Amino acid sequence: MVLVKSVRAFLPLLAFFGLVLSAAGRDIPFDFVDGYILVRASVHAQPVTLILDSGASVSVLSLEAAKRLHLARGHAVPVDGVDASACADTIAPVTATAAGVSMGEIGMAIDLSRAAQLCSRHVDGLIGAGFFDGRITQIDYDHQRIRLLDAAPSGGESLPLLARNGVYCVPVAVNGSHPRWTRVDTGCNDELHWVVPRGSMAPGHEDASIGFITNTEDETVVPVRLGHFVLPHVAATLHGTAIFPGEAGLLGSGILSQYRVTIDAISGRMVLSRERD
Repeated sequence: MVLVKSVRAFLPLLAFFGLVLSAAGRDIPFDFVDGYILVRASVHAQPVTLILDSGASVSVLSLEAAKRLHLARGHAVPVDGVDASACADTIAPVTATAAGVSMGEIGMAIDLSRAAQLCSRHVDGLIGAGFFDGRITQIDYDHQRIRLLDAAPSGGESLPLLARNGVYCVPVAVNGSHPRWTRVDTGCNDELHWVVPRGSMAPGHEDASIGFITNTEDETVVPVRLGHFVLPHVAATLHGTAIFPGEAGLLGSGILSQYRVTIDAISGRMVLSRERD
């Protein structure tokens, strides 16, 4: 998850550019840098680099990009991230496009200076989970392609996909636990962030979320189960309180990039497959 997780998580980000037609659907190339999906896009015909951040509930531009694009800033809005909170400024909504494909509307600008500490490429903003709404989207990490499909693939492991807090969650089991709803977060370049509550859950809220994960305390190695797929040695950062209400943690690109990931927001499922499937 990157910077805009729900206007509450301040973390991951990336962007994509170039779209071609194929028999299977439309392909959008991306660069996979430091665990982030970077897409070259445009806003007002000006090039921008955006992080595809499924863990962000809203899309945002950096303050620097908003200034460069001469976008007037309005009132401040609170945003939440992983172990961090911040404020974003509203802007007149703009649409980001990649090779003629709409990446969605962006209506906020936020300080993304921390992105420079996490990603070696310059980042102009984040494309949040809204990009996946009403689509069947496949992320092929091996070939660095985002594919917009007409139908979900057969084979692989299919997990139920739940829309929650403006993002998408799937059931994840850790260390033999019952599966718990966990945020699918392409904007988090770690493997897993997992909540082991030590107290009461944080109260619900309506804030937007974004997130860059910087907390490295309470790290451990645990077995993780995704449906019938089992990963015996996963690096997990443990949290004592909920990161986001009703969610067990963050499933990051450290795990997701091991698969071809299809997010079928139409049928409500996520399919994990590998080249041989």
